[in-house]
Amino acid sequence: MNRYFSALRCAWTVIARQSRTRRTGFGVAAVLLMSTLSSPAFAAYVFGQGTINVPSTVAPGTVVARDYVTTQTICGSTQCPSQRLELWDYGGNDRVTSGSDVKTNVKGLTTRMLINGQPAVTGYTAVITRPVEIQLVATGETITGGSLKGLSGTSSSSPAYFTFNLGNITGGGPFYQFFLAATVQAIAGTCTVPGQSVTLPGVSSTKFAGPGTPAGGQSFSIQFTGCPAGFNRVGYTLQPLGSAATQYAGELPLSAGSTATGVGIQVMSGGSAATFNTSLPLSAYSKTAPSNLYSLPFSARYIQTGSTITPGTVNGQMQVLMDYQ
Repeated sequence: MNRYFSALRCAWTVIARQSRTRRTGFGVAAVLLMSTLSSPAFAAYVFGQGTINVPSTVAPGTVVARDYVTTQTICGSTQCPSQRLELWDYGGNDRVTSGSDVKTNVKGLTTRMLINGQPAVTGYTAVITRPVEIQLVATGETITGGSLKGLSGTSSSSPAYFTFNLGNITGGGPFYQFFLAATVQAIAGTCTVPGQSVTLPGVSSTKFAGPGTPAGGQSFSIQFTGCPAGFNRVGYTLQPLGSAATQYAGELPLSAGSTATGVGIQVMSGGSAATFNTSLPLSAYSKTAPSNLYSLPFSARYIQTGSTITPGTVNGQMQVLMDYQ
């Protein structure tokens, strides 16, 4: 019987190392709910207007907070044509002419916009098909905290950090603005997620009954250690790595070394396909008395993805992005 072997390689490293030390990486992130306070038409207050907590000391380039603005929020549709993106240091102070990092009013932090998953620069034009991601990125200096609120300097009448025009690429449209006005509070320490590799047992092709059917499986857990006190929320995001197309929820893109075809790896959580690219709360975390170890159960299994299966190996990778509030 044909057999298929797979190594589901889920590797995570400590925050200071990010993805530089291994094939998969570990980052920090914060997904904040939008503030209930009002904002101007065609504008969003990213990270809200309250207080967000971030780690105080992390490696340069570490993303310490993330927030997302959906296309429905921006233009009321699944796709938003945009043009003439502009980036403003310190929120409306000086126009950024090169690069994607924008200076903020909090020492140790810059901010960055991702459109369709790619860092955006001044003049960027695109049809937005995914939630716009705004990141707070560590510069390597100790983050001291303070307000992100824009300065509204001489180069702009608006304290926005990011602006672009909505509408047809050739015709222009309403002006959309992204404000940062939250207060940053720095907390010493972060959670650590130990790296691991999960190997699935071999399985016969006769176990599959057609595209979408699973076979085999292996349980594993994701552990979180050393979480410090003080965060209002600790969350995690499972992010698959690789650009190969996938068809099913929880399916990992095939990575280098995969030789089988028509079969992939699906990550499961509590009997359902795992949720990717969405921050989920580490519910057991306690702000006042955190445990030294939290463990979440998962499993991985094969899933048939094509009408014909070719014998070989299948490999997939994902990383864990931590987020804090």
